[in-house]
Amino acid sequence: MAFLGQEEQIREFQDRFRLLYAALFIGFGLLISRLVFLQILMGDQLRLSSEENRLKRVKIAAPRGMIFDRNHTLLIDNRPDFDLEITPQYLKGSGEEPKVISFLSKIIKKPEKEIQDILTKNKSQSFRGVKIKTDLSRDEVAQIELRKIDMPGVEVREEIRRTNIYGDVAAHLLGYISEVNATELPTLNRKGVKYRLGDSIGKDGLERRMEENLRGVDGEEIREVDALGRVKRERKKSSTGQGVVGRQALPGKNLILTIDQDLQLAATQAFGDKIGSLVAIDPRSGEILAMLSRPSYDPTSFSRGIPASIWGKLLANENHPLMDKSLAEHYPPGSTFKIVTAIAGLEEGAIDENTVFHCPGKIKIGNRLHHCHSRHGEISVTRAITQSCDVFFYRVAQKLKSVDDIAKWATILGLGKRSGINLRGEVPGLIPTEAWKKERYGQPWNAGETASVAIGQSFVTTTVLQLANLYGTFSNGGTRYRPFVVKAIESFDGKIIKEFQPEPISQVKLKPKTIELVRQGLWGVINSPGGTAYSQRLPGMEFVGKTGTAQLFRQAADKINTRCESMRYKDRHNAVFVGFAPANDPKIAVAVVGEHACHGGSGAAPIARAVIKKYLEKYYPEQYGEKTLANKLKSLGMSSQVPKAPHSEAVEDEGYAEGGEQEIAPQVRIPMAPLPPPMPVTPREAPSGPEPSYEEGLEGSDTSEAEE
Repeated sequence: MAFLGQEEQIREFQDRFRLLYAALFIGFGLLISRLVFLQILMGDQLRLSSEENRLKRVKIAAPRGMIFDRNHTLLIDNRPDFDLEITPQYLKGSGEEPKVISFLSKIIKKPEKEIQDILTKNKSQSFRGVKIKTDLSRDEVAQIELRKIDMPGVEVREEIRRTNIYGDVAAHLLGYISEVNATELPTLNRKGVKYRLGDSIGKDGLERRMEENLRGVDGEEIREVDALGRVKRERKKSSTGQGVVGRQALPGKNLILTIDQDLQLAATQAFGDKIGSLVAIDPRSGEILAMLSRPSYDPTSFSRGIPASIWGKLLANENHPLMDKSLAEHYPPGSTFKIVTAIAGLEEGAIDENTVFHCPGKIKIGNRLHHCHSRHGEISVTRAITQSCDVFFYRVAQKLKSVDDIAKWATILGLGKRSGINLRGEVPGLIPTEAWKKERYGQPWNAGETASVAIGQSFVTTTVLQLANLYGTFSNGGTRYRPFVVKAIESFDGKIIKEFQPEPISQVKLKPKTIELVRQGLWGVINSPGGTAYSQRLPGMEFVGKTGTAQLFRQAADKINTRCESMRYKDRHNAVFVGFAPANDPKIAVAVVGEHACHGGSGAAPIARAVIKKYLEKYYPEQYGEKTLANKLKSLGMSSQVPKAPHSEAVEDEGYAEGGEQEIAPQVRIPMAPLPPPMPVTPREAPSGPEPSYEEGLEGSDTSEAEE
């Protein structure tokens, strides 16, 4: 019952209640709608976000494939290494940042400011671990792990150190790995290869060329953490006992090389502190048995980041330890090239087995006087090779139509173009022609230059690999193989995935008499008392070859007779030697260049001799084992004493021209342009083009001006 006069007020309040009810209804409607949206429509996504905050994903680095020699001797392995990482967000959220940084500074002996600068530099990676120090000692790891509970965001991460078991031996062939940098990342990911900052990638040698095979697939470990990033609970432990395995890491594939590590070590020991390169090849297949470049570096130091000071020293070293001198450096071949001139003369009919020239010790061509290192008198092609008579080959050059005849046979034998080996940085060298000089210098060719080319000087340059393949091709009767260094690819558990077979590139057709005469000359170099490497003979092994002494600079007339060893070091001649064994059934061919080592007979031949001796004794003990050979020689009435290589012997100094007439090609260093990571394709033959990936097998053939 309403009071008199209150009806109006009651009606007014009733209207207000209706508005209040409407507001409450709308509010509850909105609340229910929001709950429906969050719980039903967005439930899965929010649950995932919650899990992401609670669970931490940790990368498990996949071990790279290992590299073995032909006998399964381990060359490159993966060994554990430990890094200190800090996740910035967890450290800042704890409020303990100054205290933690101060404590870590004392343990790892790194200034606090340096640690803070690293964190500041990587502030954009707040939820990702930032590397503070690599290669922690075991004592540092123990101290950090002991106090880890009081250091939010701090973690010791196990990584893999790529380790070259034999240090700097074959570093250029094997290569090295390093972390992907920010500059490389966009290019790599555009090609569909998934890399992240901090991932390792092959940067040189086989590590780079075979990246797709050696690289494994990273795994992932999931850990449950609290708000400060500390491990809170483990539901299902991995093999490391630290968390839940989200995905197992898959190791990379292993490589089996054609290289024999015992030969590598023998070559390294024989080289001593000399500078240069050696390549040993199986002439029956093209397999590279040894490949060495000196000086070298230890790839292990590159795998986790090399200090700037060490890198600077390597770059500043005038002997270029980072360059692979076996295929990325080209040299004048000197007298080792004379077999090409002999072949050209015999095949073109300019000379034959009865041809005899007189060597008075010098010869005038045009208005220039060209010298020989001795007066040989009447001399034939066989003895000219044995005693390395320059005058004989000057006369052969005069008998040929032009330098193009020499260039023709040099090219047929594989010089002046890339060998086709599937390694980065191979240069083609240069075999000059009349047209080449006209195009390059705008000048006509002259006869004196042909004489210099005939003895492996002038503009002629070759790589050590080319010389080994040249003599390998000649020794086997003319089959030119593509050199290769990977024998097989196998899975991490040892199952063969792919094997590489010998690949003949061409067949050089030589007259039987040409082969016979040149082979006799090479036999005499080492096995005849008048040979330029007679002291390097290996009784019973039929070791044959050719010495060379390559000038690097012109010499004035009054300097021609200057003893090489008395010259300034950088002015001394290169020592060159190329040989094979056994003579009648070649199983190994070896080429050696010793920079500034003066004489082929003493500066290069002893190195080749050591490698050939080691190879024959190891693989053919029933014929060439030390005791077997000694008994065989004794039964033949020959001495079983194998002569030791001399330490110093001045044997030959070929290729002089009075007044500096010769054009001596300097050693030109070709910059190695970076190449994309390899793509696995089927081996094939192609005439020319860019450097191949390993399984691409492409032969380059250009000899452009830029490459000279």
